Amino acid sequence: MKKQILLLVFSLPFWLLAQNIDSLETMLAQMPNDTSRVMKTYALYQQYYLTDKPQKMLETAEKGMQLSQDIEFEKGIGLFLTCKASTFDLMGKSKEAIPIFQEGLAILQRIGEKGLLANCLINTGATYYALGELDKALEHFLQAYTLYKSLNDQKRISKVLNNIGIIYRNQGNHARAEAIYKESLSIKQGLKDTLGMAASFQNLAAVLSTSDRETEMIEYLQKALDIYENKGLLRDAAGCYVLLGQIYFNLNRFGDAKSALLKAKAQYDQNPSPQNGSNVYRILGSLAQAEGNFVLAEQYMLTGVQLARKFNQLEKLSDLLNELSKISQQLGKGSAAYEALREAYTIRDSITQQSRLELMAEMQTKFEVAQKDNKLKINGLTLKQRTIERNWFVGGAVVLGLLSLLIFWGLRQRIRSNKKIADKDLALQQQQTLQMEQRGKLNTLQAMIQGQENERSRIAADLHDGLGGLLSSVKSHFNSLNHTDKTTPLFQKTNVLIDDACVEVRRISHNMMPRALSLSGLPDALEDLAQSLEKEGIQCTLELHGMEQPLAHTSSVTVYRILQELTTNVVKHAEAQHLLIQLLRSEDMLTIIVEDDGKGFEHATALEKNGIGLSSITSRVSFLKGNITWDAVPGQGTSVMISVPLVG
Repeated sequence: MKKQILLLVFSLPFWLLAQNIDSLETMLAQMPNDTSRVMKTYALYQQYYLTDKPQKMLETAEKGMQLSQDIEFEKGIGLFLTCKASTFDLMGKSKEAIPIFQEGLAILQRIGEKGLLANCLINTGATYYALGELDKALEHFLQAYTLYKSLNDQKRISKVLNNIGIIYRNQGNHARAEAIYKESLSIKQGLKDTLGMAASFQNLAAVLSTSDRETEMIEYLQKALDIYENKGLLRDAAGCYVLLGQIYFNLNRFGDAKSALLKAKAQYDQNPSPQNGSNVYRILGSLAQAEGNFVLAEQYMLTGVQLARKFNQLEKLSDLLNELSKISQQLGKGSAAYEALREAYTIRDSITQQSRLELMAEMQTKFEVAQKDNKLKINGLTLKQRTIERNWFVGGAVVLGLLSLLIFWGLRQRIRSNKKIADKDLALQQQQTLQMEQRGKLNTLQAMIQGQENERSRIAADLHDGLGGLLSSVKSHFNSLNHTDKTTPLFQKTNVLIDDACVEVRRISHNMMPRALSLSGLPDALEDLAQSLEKEGIQCTLELHGMEQPLAHTSSVTVYRILQELTTNVVKHAEAQHLLIQLLRSEDMLTIIVEDDGKGFEHATALEKNGIGLSSITSRVSFLKGNITWDAVPGQGTSVMISVPLVG
């Protein structure tokens, strides 16, 4: 595979694919400029794709597009725009590929080429995946899935299911990803699509890498390897060896990990991989570091850094520089360690800033579009109402001129009845408009809360990996000062202050994004929260009932934030000695109860002050579509009950 997400080549007759490169080039030189030559040029592009020659692929795509333009063959133009963009993506130029994909999509959609359009959507989604934009990747995959279903193209359905499963895996929904992979595999087995089966085996191994099902993981990878190696697809096999090496490394089977990774390295040394090259050297560096060979670890990490720079992979570059900083510190290269960590921190900050600006622009665009849509809908409703009123007026005038007083009386009764119907229609329209406004507010609230959580995660990572690492480096440098008398009070006090700063950074980072919440789920995170309250001098009782089944990730984070805000208020304001936290889960409802024996407060007065704490709690409960009840009396403590519906 070129990457975990599959790039699809378009379907052509078998007799075209079977021709070799030399014979195709000879035939093309003798053919006139017509649509047959366009499709033959595409067959040549396919052969270069299968033999992994990206530069030749790019040249052929340019020729095919020029030929299609010369004969005004729109299908060929759309086809080769997609080929050119896909080639850019394989060469590590994903950002440059996106506008070319969009141009190709517009042409294929206009001419109604469903099959080519669906394939182009898949490749565009794969490129968005490479850029880390999972929402856009999933959007394109789902559009392609709908088109393939309408065409009943089982082979393509199986491939797009594979890609959708990868998105779920990256979002942490491993159970759903595994189910989708197995559905895809079942279709491929029915079609006897061995290469497709290999991709599914590899993805199933990847999704199991976070579990303790090591035997299944290795079995899936071995099945994929057997297929790739039997077909001579060594670069695809190398991708399996990278994943196998990571799995063995996680299991502390260093010998097996090294064997697998060196096989991948041998392939990538001959044929560099934009997607996996830097990963190989990062894992090899970590392996050498674990074995205590820091010199070799440094060499591997430096090579990985070089590859990540070459292909502009900022996320991977930041991770590699972080690891390189730790290794340099072990080698006594304090200055190099500091520079690597500083650059990693700068890159991480630039990535976050760019993502934040892009998110803000996207949210503003959606808001403006939503406003225009609402205005159009309201104007449409007004025009419709005016049209109805005008028609009734004209009809009434004609009837009044032709009918007698008796019929007029009957018509008046009918008009009254119709007016009631019109009033009901208007009320219904007003209700629909109100619902749209409420949905808009909920979407805005959801975006705001998601943005807050993303920012918390970013700040927590920066504090832990960036500032924490810098403080460790400062302490190492400080302790290595030979000319300083380490027994002096100033030296000892400074050393204690550095230690206190390290502890404080870890505490703040944990509060921003608790590690237990992402690794072990809500119950363990709440256990940690209760322990921290005990350290604050508050006796905390935590009772969890029916919480064995985990909540959805977004719900878990939101519930944790609500409880975190409530307990913070208790610590800061309540002067309480005891605190009770209860979570009671039934089949369709989660009930949260928080009670303290503190001094209580006037809830109405606190709301008038418009405090951030109460506002944050109320907003997050609204986001979960729940209800909150406050029972707070001065001098008698505070009790809060929250009911949240659980959506299956």
